[in-house]
Amino acid sequence: MQYLSLGQKLRLKRKELDLTLKDIAGDYISPATLSLVERDLQAPSQDLLHYLAERLNTSVSYFRETPEELLNRRAKTLLSEAEALLHRKRYGMATHFAEEILLDARELKHGGLVCEASLLLGRIALEQGDYHAANDHLFEAQTSALRAGHLEHLPQIYFLFGLVSYRQAFFAQALDYLKQSERAQVEESDLTYKVYTLFSQVYLKKENFDRAQEYAAKAQALLKRMNDLEAYAESLLVQGASAREKGQYEQARDLFQEALRLLRQSDAKHVQSDIEYQLGHLYAQQGEIAKANVHFDQAVAQKQELGDATAVTTALDHVEALIEAQEYLIAAERLEAAMSLLQQFQVAEERARALTLRFQLARLSGGDMLLGTEALEEGLSLIRHAVAPKRLADRLVKLARLCALQGDQAMATTLFAEAFLVYEKMGLLMTQTV
Repeated sequence: MQYLSLGQKLRLKRKELDLTLKDIAGDYISPATLSLVERDLQAPSQDLLHYLAERLNTSVSYFRETPEELLNRRAKTLLSEAEALLHRKRYGMATHFAEEILLDARELKHGGLVCEASLLLGRIALEQGDYHAANDHLFEAQTSALRAGHLEHLPQIYFLFGLVSYRQAFFAQALDYLKQSERAQVEESDLTYKVYTLFSQVYLKKENFDRAQEYAAKAQALLKRMNDLEAYAESLLVQGASAREKGQYEQARDLFQEALRLLRQSDAKHVQSDIEYQLGHLYAQQGEIAKANVHFDQAVAQKQELGDATAVTTALDHVEALIEAQEYLIAAERLEAAMSLLQQFQVAEERARALTLRFQLARLSGGDMLLGTEALEEGLSLIRHAVAPKRLADRLVKLARLCALQGDQAMATTLFAEAFLVYEKMGLLMTQTV
């Protein structure tokens, strides 16, 4: 941003009001002297500043404001707006405002604002699945926080590093970051709950169910103290997921149903949809497809009502659950419904996933292989241009194995090669994923 001198500010205000030097000068000062002030060739007295502020319908502070003060004022507004836009998933504008503040903060060497803007950009990138960019922004936020002494941001930065690692399936690394976040916190807060919850989810992925339940219980105890009904219900969701993974279906169902009852009291539809989603998975695992369909459909409907693009993700997870249950006909129907959702929510990565699912269903059900192959070709094109396509590469590996089992070695080789290129592009070894 170009910061204006006092004279430039004076000239700008005068032009905005369509006034001449003579109009402003009046009987108080000569136009020639006022011209010198406008060109920053003469410093105005305090009395003159007050006079000019009155004539230009502004405040004296407008002329006295330093670049740092102006940046702080602008940052408070733009970063708040960016936060609101992020909440509404309007990532483009949120990124624009945060980057604008970041550039100005770097120029003025304002470490605190560099940290805040970078932290926000890291969150935006994380939500979009661009984990490389998220790590870059979080690293800058961490460096600035340490240099500027803004240590209060470190717990959140370490938590987000942990979340990035978790999303990329680097579970040991995620645990290290979460431990740093836990150590850096000086008091219990909403962030503490998030850390405990993510600890539980990481241990769940590592199949350390005792530790997963231990941290879920910690989150539950914390939330009881905080008396947050919605967050307490989320802790029940984590415990239910852990119980489900251990095969304790009745206990899991009780936890999910209790969470759902609490959430209905608080009318928190965005979290209710997650509960419905978990119940859908649970019933699908138990082979109760009719009940699974009801809960998956409810989750999708709630997310769609909220304008949440993850409605597509949930719909496709439903399709995958049906495929696992070998309910190919219902899976095909639900896949077409998910493709319709993609017209409302333009999510390229999920479209690629949907197209690979169409190919998989054609393979498994003996459907139209020409359409299936065309869908796969379009899906591969999208995968090659995706920002963070690791999950899609994992799907290609699954499809390659399916083709190999069916004796189509040529297609299997092609799909394995495509997956390998993605892993290589992301700096991952194939042995870490396959």
